[in-house]
Amino acid sequence: MEATKTEPTDGKGAAAAARLTFEELSQLNERKLELKRQHQKYMEKHPEITRILADFMCAALLEKPDDPFVFAEQHFSTFEGKQEGYRPVVISGPSGVGKGTLISKLVKDYPDAFGFSISHTTRQPRQGEEDGVNYHFIEKTVFERMVKENKFIEHANVSNEWYGTSVGSIGAVRNANKVCLLDIDINGCKKIKNTKIAPRYIFIKPPSLDVLEMRLRERSEGTSEEDLARRLESAVSEIEYGTRAGNFHKVLVNDDLEDCYVELQHMLLEFYPHLESFSNQNRS
Repeated sequence: MEATKTEPTDGKGAAAAARLTFEELSQLNERKLELKRQHQKYMEKHPEITRILADFMCAALLEKPDDPFVFAEQHFSTFEGKQEGYRPVVISGPSGVGKGTLISKLVKDYPDAFGFSISHTTRQPRQGEEDGVNYHFIEKTVFERMVKENKFIEHANVSNEWYGTSVGSIGAVRNANKVCLLDIDINGCKKIKNTKIAPRYIFIKPPSLDVLEMRLRERSEGTSEEDLARRLESAVSEIEYGTRAGNFHKVLVNDDLEDCYVELQHMLLEFYPHLESFSNQNRS
């Protein structure tokens, strides 16, 4: 008995019919099944492939590049493809906008999904802050030595105090298979864009400068009027840069903290579809 396969015509005449015996057809089908089993076995051994492809698809849909081939080349040449773990998330915004509080809520609510890259700083701890939890509080001499040893991906001076993001802090979170969250100011963002880390960028914007001033006064009792004026002046340029098209993937307005937090969660789920499982666990 023979099975006949007919090729489609192209308008210039019928293509030659390809004839396979029943035995040949069975062997062909078996070969297809075997390849499918091999592919499935390989994918089970390397689940990171699904993550890499999903991440690229998500990035492409977010960016909507005019040239997908150029975008793919840039995407896969970044830090993401060269180290284990997920692409970090930079959350930036002017001082007092609430970005630290949002990050703390994410890490607390989703401890298995997110990890905070603890920055180093030379400033003194504020009330309620803990060394090794909110920041690594160090002396200026120690900070200067770390700079010389190239231990920071970025560092900057803010209000006469130094802040730095270390290579080790990011690596520790990525190696734990968590999404690394970074609290970095605008100058730090600009520096990171010249590295191969390629994080997602989220800017937190205050509803107004008046509201921001009120929050700064409530948070920083004893702060001089001069320092407050300097922070507000910096906020103007930071907001201008943060809301300019192309500088950040997303911009959130922190008018109400809980509403902003919910919107941030939805945004991160858009960036990282695998977080849906953690979201379900949190709701149960």
